[in-house]
Amino acid sequence: MKELDDIAIRIAGANGDGIETSGEVLARVLKSAGYNIFAYRSYQSIIRGGHVWYQVRFGSRELHSFKDKADILIAINQDAIDNQIDHLSNDAVIIYDSKKMSIDKYKDRKIRFLDIPMLDISIENGGDPVLRNIVGIGAALRLCNVDISYLNDYITKRFSKKGETVVNNNISCAREGYSRATPLFNVKADPKVKDLYLINGNEALALGAFAANCRFYAAYPMTPASSILHWFAANADKGIVVKQTEDEIAAINAAIGAASAGARAMCGTSGGGFSLMVEALGLAGMIEVPLVVVESQRAGPSTGLPTKTEQGDLLFVAHASQGDFPRVVMSPRSVREGFYMGAQAFNLAEKYQCPVIILLDLYYSEHMRTISIDNLDIKIERGKLIKEKSYNGRFKRYSLEEDGISYRSIPGTPGLEFVAPSDEHDEYGNLISDYYAGIDQYVELRRKMHEKRMRKIDTMIKQENIFKPEIEKEGDIYLVTFGSTTESAREAIIEFEKQSSYKIGLISFPYLLPLDKDKTRDMLKDKNLIDVECNYSGQLAQLIAANTGVVIKDSIRKYDGEAMTEQYIIDRLNQIVKR
Repeated sequence: MKELDDIAIRIAGANGDGIETSGEVLARVLKSAGYNIFAYRSYQSIIRGGHVWYQVRFGSRELHSFKDKADILIAINQDAIDNQIDHLSNDAVIIYDSKKMSIDKYKDRKIRFLDIPMLDISIENGGDPVLRNIVGIGAALRLCNVDISYLNDYITKRFSKKGETVVNNNISCAREGYSRATPLFNVKADPKVKDLYLINGNEALALGAFAANCRFYAAYPMTPASSILHWFAANADKGIVVKQTEDEIAAINAAIGAASAGARAMCGTSGGGFSLMVEALGLAGMIEVPLVVVESQRAGPSTGLPTKTEQGDLLFVAHASQGDFPRVVMSPRSVREGFYMGAQAFNLAEKYQCPVIILLDLYYSEHMRTISIDNLDIKIERGKLIKEKSYNGRFKRYSLEEDGISYRSIPGTPGLEFVAPSDEHDEYGNLISDYYAGIDQYVELRRKMHEKRMRKIDTMIKQENIFKPEIEKEGDIYLVTFGSTTESAREAIIEFEKQSSYKIGLISFPYLLPLDKDKTRDMLKDKNLIDVECNYSGQLAQLIAANTGVVIKDSIRKYDGEAMTEQYIIDRLNQIVKR
């Protein structure tokens, strides 16, 4: 057997072949066996047909990305072999069924083929062709020297509600596949993994939001944000109001209403849906409501590639809606960080009474990995929220405070009633936009109200000390990232430094707005920087240049809909350093 640090198993077929379920089964079985997991899928926006795959990478150490080249392919149809043959490592193994597939044109490849009559076995052990996936999984586990008991235990737990016959059929198919393979690879297990969570990015974020007392979620289903809605709907019995609205306009307005009423409220969508939300985002800015919005990016413009990833919405969310108003834009760099950002977003929204946008992407939202969550007990910070009146006179909801943050109340609190208009207003919420517009004293009041809101930015920067990049690793050359590309960069640096004398540093941006311009400039200036992001125009680099004057000349960009992988970064990094 060959000792490896990690192995990537890819199962491929068509939509409708049960590829996603099979991939999840494989990931959870390997996690129970004590392996770190990084799982990711590729699929198309059709119900049946096409070509889809699910890759489970498992290893003895923490894994930060999926691999370009799989070590084992479980081929469910001919397309799986034809489309994946160039995405396999040297000496990879293809598990296939020669009665249904042909390998004649690939016999000269440095690939091993394991012929198993998966369809016949599935028919003989239950009659359901989808069971051939379990046959393939059994064989793959044997190739990796993983005890089949972990698969049997998971099958029993997963399918027990479907009856003993279903469980026995699956176990029989797994055993048949397992018996037809020989161990070729071995990866050392890590006992500590059994205490970790195996969770995807959207689930981690939803869990963090719930831990921070989010009790209202509204959305119109839109890939890749939909599974956040699924998570909240599945947990609605825990005191959460979940609203699937008729469109994204209704979703954000419902969330604004809930947040205005005192609930911690969130809505979610992708870029196309966020396009519909931008007018209401400005409303949240004007009435200073603590709103949290999730925007999980996919490839655009328009419908673009609905099931593919990109980071093309950064500048959009940074400037969405007309006029100037404070906002926070944050982007988790890992699934684990997504949990904490999902919680922190609500504290920031309530302390500074402004919209907080959590910027995700499909790669972040849908990949699954093993993570630790140290503390589910989140500290709740509600900011300047007053619950009862303690003075005479009318309540100045929008009082001109030095730090830009006025006191707020829950509507209906005796003596603390107020109006929250979308027009410009005075300290009480009275409109100054129509009858009073243009009159000197109200022109001056508009200036003061506008400046009051914008002062929140300086207050945030001073109080939080988070609105700057993080130097994760020092080096001769620095990769500069945000969001999901950070994990791929971390993995690329590990591998690149094994092959090169260069020391590669990493600077990442978990918080994109507001930006502490002075600290950011000081951290970036005089460094050899390479911008790494999944879009065409280098939107992070543009944001940095606009705010600090630091221009990043070299870049590694990807905009084909596929995720930024470690090998992609390594290949282009080699090109840059060799110039």
